[in-house]
Amino acid sequence: MNKTILVLTDFSENSWTAINYAAHLAKKFNWKIQLLHTYTNTIKDSINTQLENTAFISQKEQAESMLVECRTRLDNAFPNLSCEMLCLPGGLIKIVLDLLKINEYTFIVMGAKGKGMIKKAFLGSNTFALIKKSPIGVLAVPITFTKFQLLNVGLLSNFKESESDLLGSITTQLSTNFKLSLLHVTQKYISPKQEDIEEWKQKLSSKFSFDQIAYLEKNAVNRLDYNMPIPRCIEYMVETGGIDLLLVSYSPKSFFKSLFSRNLTKAIYRNLAVPTFLKND
Repeated sequence: MNKTILVLTDFSENSWTAINYAAHLAKKFNWKIQLLHTYTNTIKDSINTQLENTAFISQKEQAESMLVECRTRLDNAFPNLSCEMLCLPGGLIKIVLDLLKINEYTFIVMGAKGKGMIKKAFLGSNTFALIKKSPIGVLAVPITFTKFQLLNVGLLSNFKESESDLLGSITTQLSTNFKLSLLHVTQKYISPKQEDIEEWKQKLSSKFSFDQIAYLEKNAVNRLDYNMPIPRCIEYMVETGGIDLLLVSYSPKSFFKSLFSRNLTKAIYRNLAVPTFLKND
């Protein structure tokens, strides 16, 4: 049985970018995708339904029509790709969590802001809610994504076992045919001991059969004369390390909890440069 990627869409170009990325994944690994759009029935919908106004187009009809258009666009771009469509009324978070109870998905894929984007991020706050509640990871794809490749995967690391679990969930699905780079944010210019770094690299290498693991670090600084906050540190390492996919393990008690505060979450999505897989440990 083919594995399935659940892809969330609001029919924006931002969400189309996420669909495009998911389709590349599905094509590469012979998976299928399921497109999900949720909508809310308005009072106007209910009144017109009761009056049997046949000229009125309901939220459901509009959504279903746009979903068919999206499917046609996907079929033209990716012929023979196995795809299903879901158009359901209600809140996005609840619907997704309900689907996760009855269906088995490889990933949840959704759009996110790209670097330098000013417009409101597609599902920005919902992405964070899903990360906190979903039993599987959420793969956020920035609208600036253009070229699909999985040559170099970056793991945001503070040498915690949850990061190994996250990496395991990825290698189970994607194998280990990629280079792994550990990205570490330091503070007050205090670097980890070299022996601790090597021990962690050796542990991951032995567990997941990586031939070589790279290590990058950047110091977070918040001064009036020089500002390098955590999100910018991550962005810098992603760019200089040539990262294709970033992995982040979220925990309310983790070193990276500050990444997910209200303001910093917005900063991450505003500067997201590559697809990022986030999973609650």
